[in-house]
Amino acid sequence: MATSVKMYRLPKLASTPTVVDLPTCMYKMSPINKFASTDLASSYYGSTTCATNYVSGPPGKIGGLAELEMRQEAVLHRLQCLKQQLDKLQNNKCLTDQSMPSMSVVGAAAQSSPVKECCSRIDVVTHHREVVKKLMSLQDELNKLLRSIQDLSWEIGTVHDLVIAANPDRPPYSLVLLRKLLKNVGFPVYCANHVHSSVKKVSESLQKTFTESPEGDRSKHSLAFTLHWKDVSSPSLMVNPLHQTPISGEANIIRYVSRLFPLSSPYNYEATGTFTSITETDNLLDQLTNQMICGNNKERQAVLRLLNGRLGRASWLMGDKCSIVDVMAWSAVRQTGSEAGAPANVSKWYRAVSNLAGLESSLPQENNIVSSKNEKNQTISKNAGKTSNGHMDRKGLEQLLKKLNMKFQVQDHEEVFTVEALMKNVSPMSGLHMKNLFLKDKKKNLYLLSARHNAEVKLNEVGKQIGVKELRFGDESVMFDVLGVKQGCVTAYALINDKNHQVKFLLDSEALDERHEYINFHPMSNAATLGISPANLKTFLSHTGHEPTLLTFK
Repeated sequence: MATSVKMYRLPKLASTPTVVDLPTCMYKMSPINKFASTDLASSYYGSTTCATNYVSGPPGKIGGLAELEMRQEAVLHRLQCLKQQLDKLQNNKCLTDQSMPSMSVVGAAAQSSPVKECCSRIDVVTHHREVVKKLMSLQDELNKLLRSIQDLSWEIGTVHDLVIAANPDRPPYSLVLLRKLLKNVGFPVYCANHVHSSVKKVSESLQKTFTESPEGDRSKHSLAFTLHWKDVSSPSLMVNPLHQTPISGEANIIRYVSRLFPLSSPYNYEATGTFTSITETDNLLDQLTNQMICGNNKERQAVLRLLNGRLGRASWLMGDKCSIVDVMAWSAVRQTGSEAGAPANVSKWYRAVSNLAGLESSLPQENNIVSSKNEKNQTISKNAGKTSNGHMDRKGLEQLLKKLNMKFQVQDHEEVFTVEALMKNVSPMSGLHMKNLFLKDKKKNLYLLSARHNAEVKLNEVGKQIGVKELRFGDESVMFDVLGVKQGCVTAYALINDKNHQVKFLLDSEALDERHEYINFHPMSNAATLGISPANLKTFLSHTGHEPTLLTFK
């Protein structure tokens, strides 16, 4: 075993002292328990020698260990005193019959002994309840006072102009209802709208809906809604461009307008509601924006179920009276066309809100953008069944297929909004079942994508196959305007309604495989499924004038 050997020894470069004097006190603090000339140390540490030495005694009189022990005893003694105070308070639960003596504060020295004050026979719980009761009473009086005060922001002779930019594809119908509600509380609203060059001509019916002058001249109104139809993704509100940034989103616009109602109005939910109701209102407004207006079909159906459940417990979404939430929900349902096929409670509520707004609830969504697509095409489908807007419906489709001598299979089932629900209802049907998506690109070109029900569809990959960027879901109002179908009912058969060939058809190449007996789509309605052979599908597309772009999916 090897042993270590010293190679060399280093001489000392500096000599160090054998004893190092370390300070016993790093930092000396002045007494903190003195007030003026009075020493309050006994109130904190007890009247012990340890306290006196610790607070004001010169250092070095008591050893370190002994000092710590005495300090510990002082702390334990104080804790024992506090424990006795707590026991006395817990044992005393009732007020004495005698009235409480008035307590006067002489000075800081009188407060230095909390033991004497706590020994009085006071029911702390009852006293706390009385204080809370008085605070609530004062709060009620303050609310009554605020409600009786005239809103100082309304100056006579001044028109408060709210300039709102909105897309005609998604009209903010909440403004129509808010206008009516403000008029009911004594604030008639002057409403006007203008068409920006970024959009096509807006229909006269839509402009008329957002136009009103109840007092005649604009200067006779205190409030005005000026609506600009623009190509924007979401509505925005501007009051003063010099001192304000735009307020984006219909829910935030509703929040702003709600503050214009009188303080006693239930529509001014921040002034009349509790913390719980205000939070619930804000959550519902955000949920309606994110899931109903900006969400997909599955999210919208979830919101409809939520609304149906709330309306099953009360006449309105927030109780027995119409609220701001009802205004937002009604606008969202009307924008997305979800009133068609909505649950019973939602349909009843929707009609009530529509009557309150002065609009007919039975009419389909506004045909907003005017173009030449309303020209009738003289084809074989001229005498087929059509909807009130001139679009072919299921009856007209079946008549057309019979005239074209196309064999088809059809099965009725409950309304379905997802592929999973569809497959549960069409299991007896043979052939390939298709799912359909209505899309648009960055340049607003329209596409109808039909793929087999189990295909993995990624819009980015689809865009690469057809050479377009930013492929995303199209607007439902445009889909109804061009194809004549609403959400959940989109189908390749709806191409028969695209007379001007605005939609490019993207088809899964699997659908033209002759090995499949039938290729199944919805027949303009999601309450049925209709299938034709791959060969007849080619004939049908040739009849509509839509040459399919074939895609491949995993």
